[in-house]
Amino acid sequence: MRDNNRGHWLPFLEWMITTSCDLACPGCDRFIDYNHNWTESYEDIDKNMSFWSKHLDPDNFTLIGGEPLLHPYIYKIIKSTRKYFDHACIEIYTNGLLFPKRPKLIELLLELGNAKVSLTYHNQDPEVRAKIDRNIKKYIFKHYGFYQTGKNKWQYKDVTFETTDPTEGGWYDYRQNLNGILKPWKDNNPAESYSKCMANVYPIIYKNRLYKCPPISMVETHLTKSFQLGDEDWAPYLAYKGLGTDFLEEELEEFIDNIQKPHEICGMCPANPVLKKQPDAIVKHRLEKI
Repeated sequence: MRDNNRGHWLPFLEWMITTSCDLACPGCDRFIDYNHNWTESYEDIDKNMSFWSKHLDPDNFTLIGGEPLLHPYIYKIIKSTRKYFDHACIEIYTNGLLFPKRPKLIELLLELGNAKVSLTYHNQDPEVRAKIDRNIKKYIFKHYGFYQTGKNKWQYKDVTFETTDPTEGGWYDYRQNLNGILKPWKDNNPAESYSKCMANVYPIIYKNRLYKCPPISMVETHLTKSFQLGDEDWAPYLAYKGLGTDFLEEELEEFIDNIQKPHEICGMCPANPVLKKQPDAIVKHRLEKI
């Protein structure tokens, strides 16, 4: 039986701990390829997790970026996640290039239990993929008894390792680029946009505010950097602020009730997306230095 003192139940919750990334993936659903370099301090993360854990009760809690393994205190953040969201599955969403910098990741996740590492390939370059595959063998499989449980999925004790590859297909660009300027879509069918969305069940906390989905969370950040705050096409989406920590209980209840329903802000994304292969990401560093 679920403890009612845990807060409102959610199947998924993401927490963006940094917008910095060692890749620039064209069409990133949170505009990270435009170099939005922000990192939340560990002290703020710990304090903010303490607050939100009293109000939200996710089954799956994803630490994400950007690239979460870039955070210098990622191990402490993972421990705080377990402390405050004690029964949630902790998921690390990574591109796998920085496993050598975080060699104790699996060891820590095994210690804390109920965890998952989700790795995404964002590049078809043989050198890049070879580096990622070497990292997987050395830092995931070598010292632990992972066994395959499905296509691109492995298990060891209560830690799962899974890979996906958007460069093989099944990806679409949430964004519309017109003459080098990002614009919201104008299909005027939020319900259809929502039904086609691949991020419609992932509310996210970014800069200590709770948003309906990852793309909407980054609109103000991107428009500020691109000098588009006065762009009338973006005005309806810029007006959406998510929930800060000063919410009324009925506001949070309405938010939770509407997460898995279409909303006017869903109109910023395409109603008729075309699935395709994701273009190769740009690697921002020399692989041999990782």
